[in-house]
This record gives sequence, C-alpha cells and structure tokens, in this order.
Amino acid sequence: MKRNANILFYGVCLLATCLQTAQAHFPWLVIEQRAGEKPVVQVYFSEGPVADNPELLQRLTGANTWQLSGREQTTPIQLVLSNEHLSLPLDASWSDSLIVLSKSLGVRTRGADSFVLNYYGKTGPAVTSRAWQNKKSSELLALDVQPSLDAGQLVVQVLFRGKPVADAEVTLLSDLVDLDEKLITNTQGKASYDLTRKPIHALRVKFTEKASGTLDGKEYSEIRHYTTATFPSASYHPLKTSHPLADIPETVTSFGAAVASGRLYYYGGHTGSAHSYSTEGQANTLWSIDLKDGGAWKNHGQGPRLQGLALVADEGKLYRLGGFTARNAPGEDHDLWSSDSFASYDLATGKWNDLPPLPERRSSFDAAVLDHKIYVIGGWSMGGAEKNQWHTTAWVCDLTANQPEWTALPSPPFQRRALSVAAHDGKIYAIGGMQSDGNVTTNTAIYDPAQKTWSEGPSLIGSGMTGFGTAAFATGGILYVSTYDGTLQKLSADGKQWELLGNLENARFFHRMVPVDDNRLVFLGGSNMQVGKFEEVEILELTK
Repeated sequence: MKRNANILFYGVCLLATCLQTAQAHFPWLVIEQRAGEKPVVQVYFSEGPVADNPELLQRLTGANTWQLSGREQTTPIQLVLSNEHLSLPLDASWSDSLIVLSKSLGVRTRGADSFVLNYYGKTGPAVTSRAWQNKKSSELLALDVQPSLDAGQLVVQVLFRGKPVADAEVTLLSDLVDLDEKLITNTQGKASYDLTRKPIHALRVKFTEKASGTLDGKEYSEIRHYTTATFPSASYHPLKTSHPLADIPETVTSFGAAVASGRLYYYGGHTGSAHSYSTEGQANTLWSIDLKDGGAWKNHGQGPRLQGLALVADEGKLYRLGGFTARNAPGEDHDLWSSDSFASYDLATGKWNDLPPLPERRSSFDAAVLDHKIYVIGGWSMGGAEKNQWHTTAWVCDLTANQPEWTALPSPPFQRRALSVAAHDGKIYAIGGMQSDGNVTTNTAIYDPAQKTWSEGPSLIGSGMTGFGTAAFATGGILYVSTYDGTLQKLSADGKQWELLGNLENARFFHRMVPVDDNRLVFLGGSNMQVGKFEEVEILELTK
C-alpha cells in the first residue's frame, strides 16, 4: 500500500476486527497539519493509518468525539462524512489539545463467541506534553491510555474506568507497523519501552472485561475494549557529545555566537536570574576560543550591554545586530530598551565599526547570512514604559555594497520572537518562536529570495514548547535545529518534514548551535528549566 508522505500521522488509532475480510482493519483518526494554520481531523478504516476503502467509514459514523483543551474544557465535535472522507476542519489553536473518540459496534459474533465491541481512541501532541494527562479523558473513555516520556522510556499508563488496570495488552507501532513484542501492564497499569531501540508513532491497547448480559436483544459473554493513541514520533536516541573546550567565561542566555577563521566567538547575553533584568545582569564582552587547539578564552574587549541580539560572520568579519539594554539597576523596575545598532568587527584589525542602523529597534529576533546578505527576521521593539511592538517587517542588507543599506522584504505571514533563523539551500528558514498571542509555535516559515515569497514549511516534531528559544544552523548541506526539549532535528532531503536525530544530554534553550565544520556542531550557553545556565561547551560528531 502506498503511503501518503504529505500526511502527518498525528491521530487517534483505534483497533477493530473486520469480520467480513481475512485481514484486520482498524479505524484511525488522523490529524493532518496539526501544527499548521488549517489542521483537519480525518478518519480512516484500514490496516494502518492510511486511506483504504472509503465505504468502511460508514461503520464509524455517529462516533462521539471531543476536543479537550489544556484547561480541561470539553468541547463536543461532529465529524462529517462527505466525498469519501470522514473529517472536520479544526481550529489552529487546538495544536496542543487532545482529540478523543468513542464508538461502540454493539454485540458481535465470531464463531462461538458473542461479545460487545467498543472502540476508544485519542490523539495529541508530543508525549512530553502535559495534555496527555488530561483527567477528562478518563471520564470520556472507559479504557484510557496516557503515554509519557521518562529517562528515555516510553511509559504507557492504562486506566479502565479511571483506575489502573493490570494485564492489558499494549501493541506499539513504529513507522506505522506493529512491533512483534507485546507489552503487558503491571499492577499499576503501566508498561514501558526503551525508545533507544525504535521510534514509536502510535500504540494500541486491548482489555477484555469479564461481563455478560444482553444488549439490543443480543446476548454476549464479554466486553472487548480497544483504545489506541497516535502522536508525533517518540524516540530517545542519546547523542553523545565531547567537551574538548574550556567552559565559557560568562554563563549567558539570549546571546550571539558565530564561527569565523577557526575560532568560536560569542557576545553579550543575560547573566542574571530568569526574568530579572538589570544593567549589571547583561554581558558586554566579545569572547573567542580556538576550535582546533582549544586553550583559554580570549577577551576581545567590551561594547554595549545587550541581550536578545544576533551575531553572524561573513568574509573575515563579525556582524552584531540589535538586542536590548536594561537601563535599570538591580531591584529597580525594569526599564528595557531595544536597540537598532548594527556594527562589524574586523578580525584582522580587532576593531568595531558602526554600520547603518536597523530600520527599527529590535530584540528577541534572529539573523542569518546567505550569499553575503544578512537577513533579519522576527522580534519586537521595547521602549521602557511604552507597549512592546511586535514586528511585522523583515529586512536584508547586502554586505558587498559600497554603501550597505537595509531593504525591506515582503512582510512575513507571522509575528514571532524567540525564534531561530537559518540559511539553507538558497532559502531562509524562520523556525518556531513565541507568537504575539503568547502561544509558542513549532511552525517553520520559508523565505525564497529568488522568488521574493514566503511559504509554509514543516512543523518541528514535539509539543508547542519545542519551538521556544531554539537554535538552528545548516552545515554539510543539512539544516539542523536544537530544541527546548533537547531533541536535535534535521530537515529531510525533500524539505517536507523534520527528522528526529536523537536527544542531547543537556536540553538547552536560548542557546546557540553553530558548526565547527561539515561534520561537527558546537553547543554553548543557554539554560534549562531544571538545572539553570550551562557553562559546558559541547561538540557533537554528526553521522550522515
């Protein structure tokens, strides 16, 4: 059966037995473009989560389906059967919600057995999301399943009528194929699987209730319950890094970093505690270290105190852009001002030179170089007591011009900050970030300089927070992104999806990831909600 590569199989997987055919068929509720602007929930009835005979969809009409929000609000939704599809467009704000479904096929007879056949299912974001522990789910589904991730293990919690159930059979799916190994829940209703072995995309649970009776005039001797869940690919392949370089001299977040002439440079950043900003809590030093020989970090002098800035490199120079300065002392009310500064640092002379300023004050953005042009995308403008202004503009500056100047790009179809920007394959990628409504997105937007157009790219693998404070760079012809939850992802060769490479030991955000060469990435700075800021500099050997 040909697989549709354009479908993101974020769906509700439900087990059924097709009594009229020799092979089993299952109802699957699949969400296409879950993290996109126009998600659609589709229902399939086949051997796997792909379209099959549309006539089988008749069996699933009338199913009870609900959307469960993060605030545990329950909203009934009604699927529509039309044009060989059982589907419903969803609101884009539901990206971190659960969709759950319940359907009973009544009494079925197979040989000498008569039983009630009940289906339940759910779909949600990444298993790291708290959405999966929504308590309302167990109220709606007699047989509920709550997957989670714990130290590289996929933990499956099975509940029957709200209580843990032992001896339930769990089938895991990898790349839409059942694994031969079956898991059996313990007395706490749990079973686990080592995600270093294979990525898991879905699971199915079977539980038989020993109960007899009569339903619709038909006798039965037991009730068979089946529940499945599907989610973005869950895997845990630990990525081992080395630490050949000295710790950074200033532990910072929201700083700029670049590699030039065999040295790793970083500038500025936030040195204080989370959400506490002051002049003293912002760094203003340009540091560098030799990537080949290591040694001590070199101090190249001071400049303005900045965080939320960008630093890029091109043709023997570093370029520092934007950021914000806290004008208040520690303990005083925040007085934060975004900057429009643009300056170059000549590696040969060791001197900074001011360049034409950005057209607007800008911080919490990112920048990338493509064909000797700097592209600036995202961010906002802070001006003390003034209301923060989310930018709807993007700009490019040609570094080869005798008189460099900023030229407006077509307006991006988004407003985001705390995003990452990278150049790859002749295009500019804007990845993740916080939106002006306060929600974090995993979406990718792509700017094509040749066509001067924006387009929608694939969404990162993970929950909404995955896209917050990411770091991205392309090397060796591959675009990589390091995420909030510690996953390292790469863009597929056809550019249609992100692929999960594994999990970094140190999950960082508001950090920087830049290439040492075509085969190595270096990670520095940033923080983690559990352990705080990082001093370690890590280098990862890439496998092609």
